[in-house]
Amino acid sequence: MSEQPPSTPSLPCRLASVLFFLHILTFDVSKAYYCYDTGNFTAASDYAKNRKLVLSSLPSNMASDGGFYSGKVGTGSDIVYVLSFCRGDSSNDTCFKCISSAAEELMVNCPNQKAAYSWGTGDPPCFVRYSDAPLYGVKQTFPTLKLYRDGNIQMDLDQFDRIWRNLTEVLAAKASMGTSELKFAAGSTMLPNLQTVFALLQCSPDLSRVDCYSCLGECINDYQGCCDGRLGGTIEKPSCIFRWDLYPFLESDTSNLLPPTAAALPPANAQVTNGNMSKSLRIVITAVGSTVLFIVVTVSVCCFIRRRRSNPWEVSSAKDMVETAEKLKFRINDIRAATNFFSEANKLGEGGFGKVYQGKLENGQYIAVKRLEGCSNQGQQQFKNEVTLMARVQHKNLIKLHGYCLEEGERLLILEFAPNASLEGFISDSVKRTLLSWERRLIIMRGIARGLLYLHEDSPLRIIHRDVKPGNVLLDENMNPKISDFGTARLFISDQSRENTTRIAGTFGYMAPEYVRHGEISVKIDVYSFGVVALEIISGKKNSYFSNLGNSEHLLSYAWKNWREGTPIRLIDPMLNGNSRNEMFRCIQIALLCVQESIARRPNMATVVLMLESQSTTIPTPTRPGYLMDASGREMSTSSVNGSAPASINEASMSDPHPR
Repeated sequence: MSEQPPSTPSLPCRLASVLFFLHILTFDVSKAYYCYDTGNFTAASDYAKNRKLVLSSLPSNMASDGGFYSGKVGTGSDIVYVLSFCRGDSSNDTCFKCISSAAEELMVNCPNQKAAYSWGTGDPPCFVRYSDAPLYGVKQTFPTLKLYRDGNIQMDLDQFDRIWRNLTEVLAAKASMGTSELKFAAGSTMLPNLQTVFALLQCSPDLSRVDCYSCLGECINDYQGCCDGRLGGTIEKPSCIFRWDLYPFLESDTSNLLPPTAAALPPANAQVTNGNMSKSLRIVITAVGSTVLFIVVTVSVCCFIRRRRSNPWEVSSAKDMVETAEKLKFRINDIRAATNFFSEANKLGEGGFGKVYQGKLENGQYIAVKRLEGCSNQGQQQFKNEVTLMARVQHKNLIKLHGYCLEEGERLLILEFAPNASLEGFISDSVKRTLLSWERRLIIMRGIARGLLYLHEDSPLRIIHRDVKPGNVLLDENMNPKISDFGTARLFISDQSRENTTRIAGTFGYMAPEYVRHGEISVKIDVYSFGVVALEIISGKKNSYFSNLGNSEHLLSYAWKNWREGTPIRLIDPMLNGNSRNEMFRCIQIALLCVQESIARRPNMATVVLMLESQSTTIPTPTRPGYLMDASGREMSTSSVNGSAPASINEASMSDPHPR
């Protein structure tokens, strides 16, 4: 059955034109409601009056409460509880009409049942429940509506499933973490055949983070269990909903969620497969009957292709660039005064990029000044543009860029000052490490994870750091972590999931095997690095080969061996007390999940954040970590690769922070 984009509010039309019906548990698919068999009431009872009152007033209550309402009417055994929410992209008018229809439908079709549920007849749908038992905060997954769109995915299913699963898990974590008041998240990603996958996930806003994530996880698994390989579909439960498709289906403006080409995609009945853009264009043109649309769509596609090939940092308007660049500009004399003319006494460190100095501005603010050295092929304007865009990437767990200076041949980055230097200094020092209690170490791990999640999913620019290690995690005055050093960072456009490079940059021991061997870049290489760092934080040992009872052993090997033997306690830093052993074991398990050899099995950072912050979230069993091997099949140490201690390799100097 082919599909038309949703347009009418009637349920028969919705089922016929939007999605092909597959499975619904124990109720008639021609209905948009379910009457629970949990008890009845009489027409003249107080319960009947209370139900009528609460359902009749529901639309107006919803309108004033912004798309979600929970309340009750009555006392004692006659209390009627009600809970309802609209899909996060619904307009106020759509929500009001849907709730009105659903409430009326429940009163007519469930005349004497004490509990009932309606998923509305509109598109976007709405969800209404009433009961004689409390509903607020109670996860309810029965009944489940499962629908799919006719047709099959026309690409490698394993490759599709990896991309699809990554997108849906990210959105599930976002929704559960309450990034919107309605616990709603929507987004998209690009497939290798240039089609775009659109998805939304939403929970009833009253659910806890854990119950929300669990409910959405059930939706994702339900879809894969029933409809894997289909062109699109939806899973609706009383407490959560999931939908995905190959065309944009949200009602409200989603320009901030979707890629620039989303508006140019054809409707669902165009059935674009294998990236056949010409066929879809002909369908759109025929339907609209306008050569103007053809020109607009063609230009959009060309611009998109050009955008993918060009430097994606260049995304802001020239006017914004100029205004922001001026605000970020520092004078060379001010920086010289702040650093005492770059004196050695003020030097904090140095590397292949140049040197870093501590400074103090006239207003008393402490800064770190990165003095870039070496040649660069980029012009001053390009440098200013890139610094301007870097300044937009701000998060409490990232080092803040205050500005720049381009005078008298100097190229300076003015950064936030972190008084406690790097995490590496604490892990490597047996005295300083005593200052890291388990509670502090957990805060540091959570902060690093949140910073990476922001870079991967929430920032205006999607960034793969590529060199996550303790030396690049700075600690502020309160020992809060700040990810720094974006000299090797790679920037992706919002819908890009991976790419390949022949120029490897990063630090041996923290780089994922697929990246070192094949140059594969994705968010999962940062996940791998995070896993290594987490193991270092937990164990107090460096990732490079260390001595344990006289034997040299790699940290990942040591961690995996003890995990398999049921002795993870051996991995825990002896300086830590035993009050939080179960929490420590959970973190070891999370770290091992991050360093798995299978890229698909590694969680994304949204899932990592959720697992670190929720003790009740179920954590999968990790599989073998990914190791670097030499030609004989033996594990490669850092020394066998580079000669001694972990070494950084940079494609370019720190002055070239944009993707190469």
